[in-house]
Amino acid sequence: MLKNTFAKMRHTSKLTMREGLILVLFLLAMLWIHRYIFLYADDLYYNRDAQYGLSYLPEAILDELNMNGRAWIGGAMILILKPQIELFRLLNPLILMLVVYILAKMATLSEYSWDVKKGNPSLWIALLCSSLFFLFLPLRIAHTTIYYAACAFNYLYPMALALLYAYLLYTRISSYSKRKKGWLALLGFFVGSSTQQVGMIGIGYTVMISIYLSLFRKKTSLRLFLPFYGTIFLGYGIVTYGSLRRLFWERTAGNDVVLLEVITELLKTNLYSSPAAPFVLFIGLSCIFWLVTFSTQTTYRKPIHNFKLVFHGFLSIGLSLALMGYIYFLLYKEVPIELTQENLFSFYGLSILGFAFLYLFSLVYTSAILLVKKNYPFLLFNSINAIGAQIMLVVVDSRFAAAYKIMFPSLLLLSIFIIYSVFAFRKNTLYLSLAFFMVILSLQERSLALAAGVILLLTLGHYLFTWSQIGESERKGKFLRYSLVALFCLIPLMVFAVTLHGYYLASIPQNYNLRAIKQYHNLGKEGDLLLKKVPPSYYGYNLGNWNSMPYFMKQCYGIKENTPIKYIN
Repeated sequence: MLKNTFAKMRHTSKLTMREGLILVLFLLAMLWIHRYIFLYADDLYYNRDAQYGLSYLPEAILDELNMNGRAWIGGAMILILKPQIELFRLLNPLILMLVVYILAKMATLSEYSWDVKKGNPSLWIALLCSSLFFLFLPLRIAHTTIYYAACAFNYLYPMALALLYAYLLYTRISSYSKRKKGWLALLGFFVGSSTQQVGMIGIGYTVMISIYLSLFRKKTSLRLFLPFYGTIFLGYGIVTYGSLRRLFWERTAGNDVVLLEVITELLKTNLYSSPAAPFVLFIGLSCIFWLVTFSTQTTYRKPIHNFKLVFHGFLSIGLSLALMGYIYFLLYKEVPIELTQENLFSFYGLSILGFAFLYLFSLVYTSAILLVKKNYPFLLFNSINAIGAQIMLVVVDSRFAAAYKIMFPSLLLLSIFIIYSVFAFRKNTLYLSLAFFMVILSLQERSLALAAGVILLLTLGHYLFTWSQIGESERKGKFLRYSLVALFCLIPLMVFAVTLHGYYLASIPQNYNLRAIKQYHNLGKEGDLLLKKVPPSYYGYNLGNWNSMPYFMKQCYGIKENTPIKYIN
């Protein structure tokens, strides 16, 4: 017994070292790239307002409340961006590391154990997957969400709070003291009063977790959740107040919502775009493998079981064909997606809507089956919340339907489905090779796609041809599996390296300009200001402001309005 105890302690320590190492390496990578991140666009406004001092903070919060309802977010931005970008460069990597940890904990929640003999999930694998998710994040999504302060405060930070709130509400609601429950209810208030999307996600979590734990699992009383309903709806009422004021202002200005245009933009952003493609393919492939797994694990003795077998077969085949069509038309042919009144009921329009319905239905259905079979509810909770967070944009903030930042909360929720599936099928060489092939295809690099195709053929050969010895087959299969895992880790690192290099190049003229502005201040704000032009790119946000120096930017950096500004090549 004592021997087993020491063995378990050693195993625990080893896993803790792995977990810590992954988190530290991820933090270092984020700190590295944040060296090349600066104030962009709206950041400049908040930094300018912060220069008025803390006495201006209540007025700024009231302005945010009346403008969009995001009162505490606006106040927090003023405080964090007061010392320019330096504090954000430290805070944001820490928040990202926290999100990585929460995603990993949620993905391993149902079966996590230190007992490796049971084959339970290990946290370090989930940490690795969630870290790679952020490193792989396409630039057109990352540069408007995690590498831009204003959007990080409006999308990343509220989602971090929502995920933490949901995790604690699910795992600690029965064991917390009244004081700790009070703090958790306060956290729910901040989630509800953060943004329109995240506030609704927080409400969704509160409703679904309370119903699941009280009515289905019978673990607690529904009355225990009433304070959380109160605080999160109170918080969402604040956001709703600002949203209604903004909606009224937009209607008065003649900015009416065209429903079909909003739906088209939402579909393009979330499904039919190259940044969304790798995640759509990954989730679709995972759904197919789960459906096949469900079919093979069921004993078909009753008519209902035979119906499930046929249904799972048709659904998996239909989704497979749909994904092949998705790859061909979107990634290869690059067919533009546009729904109009004229083509809505044509074959083209019905195909677009049909794929979206089949994909989303498969996701929700698979998540529901996993809830029943694995007692793991967060896949279903997240799927419903992810879909709801996009549907609500038809009414609220529809002007951002074409922006990739609005898909980020839903993508973050669905990343748990990806992490959970990768862990479940990590020993399935066919799954790994197909996933690797699809991710490479989504990058739209012909040479990489060719290499991935060769690897896929090798994997299929491993399945189709028998080996002379079983031991040799197992060794070759393990070698192929480890090679695929290594390649999987390499792809996000390559994507991150390209992103890092791009931000570094964009930082060179920006650092030069900041030094020139500092020298300008040292000279008493007299004489000309000689700056370098910053080429517009995705490695930043609204970098062209440097080339025109609008008035609010001059206010932010303390440049007199009549100062002559000249540019050098």
